[in-house]
Formats: sequence, structure tokens, C-alpha cells
Amino acid sequence: MKRRCVVAISILTLCIATVSCTKLQSPGPLTREAAKFTDAIPKEYGSLVGLTYNQAQGWAGLWFQAADGTITMVSVSPEAGKIGEKIITIPRK
Repeated sequence: MKRRCVVAISILTLCIATVSCTKLQSPGPLTREAAKFTDAIPKEYGSLVGLTYNQAQGWAGLWFQAADGTITMVSVSPEAGKIGEKIITIPRK
């Protein structure tokens, strides 16, 4: 009896989960742009909110958030002491 209840509840849960799912719109590719400066990071990128570091390649990703919510990632090589030539911009909606 307990087994039948568990099976029935499992099937019901699976059916509800299947019906309630909706397909998400696929996001477009991230935009890569040429950096405005190679010796500075513009203030218009906003506040620094995160950092990722790839030790194998020796590059750090600095993540900034502007006032409008736009996220910008700037690559920096601490070992070489230079800023990457491309930035990634992620718009917020």
C-alpha cells in the first residue's frame, strides 16, 4: 500500500513538473569590444564587484557593475603588468 502511494505521488510530481516548465529564450552571444585604454580602466565601467584568476594562463578577470546594471569584464595580466585588449560587456534587462 505504501509503495503504491509513493509511486502515485512520484508520478504526480513528475507530471506537475513537466507541465510547469517553460522554455527560456536563448541568450545572445556576449559582446567583445576593444578596450578604450590599455593603461587604465574607465570609471564608466562602475564599481569592482568580483575577481576571477586563471593561474594556468596568468590572467585575472576584473568584473565591474555600472549604475545601469551593465556588467563589464576586463582582463588583466598581473605578471606582465598589462590590461587585455578586449573587454566583455553583459547588458542587464
